[in-house]
Amino acid sequence: MPVNPQFAQILPRLPEAIAMSRAIAEGRLPPMALPPGPVTPVAYVEDRVLPTPAGLVPVRIYAPRQNAARPLVLFFHGGGFVSGDVNTHDEITRQLALAADCVIVSVTYRLAPAHPYPAALQDCLAALNWAVAHAEEFGADATRLAVAGDSAGGNLAAVTALHVRDEGGPELAAQLLIYPGTDLAAPREGSMAETGEGFYLDHEILDFYHASYVAKADPGSPYISPLRAPSLADLPPALVLVAEYDPLRDQGLAYAKRLAEEGVPTELLNYEGAIHGFLSFPVPLGKEAIETCGAWLKAQLS
Repeated sequence: MPVNPQFAQILPRLPEAIAMSRAIAEGRLPPMALPPGPVTPVAYVEDRVLPTPAGLVPVRIYAPRQNAARPLVLFFHGGGFVSGDVNTHDEITRQLALAADCVIVSVTYRLAPAHPYPAALQDCLAALNWAVAHAEEFGADATRLAVAGDSAGGNLAAVTALHVRDEGGPELAAQLLIYPGTDLAAPREGSMAETGEGFYLDHEILDFYHASYVAKADPGSPYISPLRAPSLADLPPALVLVAEYDPLRDQGLAYAKRLAEEGVPTELLNYEGAIHGFLSFPVPLGKEAIETCGAWLKAQLS
């Protein structure tokens, strides 16, 4: 189907926003504050800085209500591994905390190219372990635990689940993967070719994101490209969300297919007419998708 008309006024402005993110990542521009906008109220918000072996990791904690132990979700933001933080995803995490009725710990992991793989993964794992150990301090129930993320954060959520399965760690009850990149070594074919120009994530910026993050590592490593893992069995139940006009669409579809084939309870949401990143845009379809993701998390963690 055609691109959803909700994105008609947004698409022309996106290339400029991506160019600015790249310039910041390359050090050609200083980080810029987000313009003020509407904020969804939640009962409790707190910023903390976690000490880890590699340094300090900022997190922001959201609780939809106080004085009640809610399930715990670690959220990893998108931004191509080179941009983003708890501020860029403040609204989506507020809405998701309410829709899922859960405590969310949103993580500002280290960014490439200054900090390539495995820095982001290390920070996500450190934040996961910290959140579980300190859950009672902010009203979370660590026995009902999930990981979630969008785009690059969806990759990190999937890889975190893989790492916990392989190397041990807190038991995860669910993984929410929102238009995830699951194969950073993917050839330029299928959705990568069909929607690689004019739909937000162009080939040039995707190549920059991936090269910045992978650096000298093997892009086919399962902890970089989880779709290439030898096995996806014994992973937590998954919800995989993809968008029709997204270069990463086929990677998400393939990951959901493999999860299901290897015995992981998996649900797939395929949003026709949507573009990459749409949950963060001020459009009704994005709000609807957050509500759907939240309802799934709530059911998995109840």
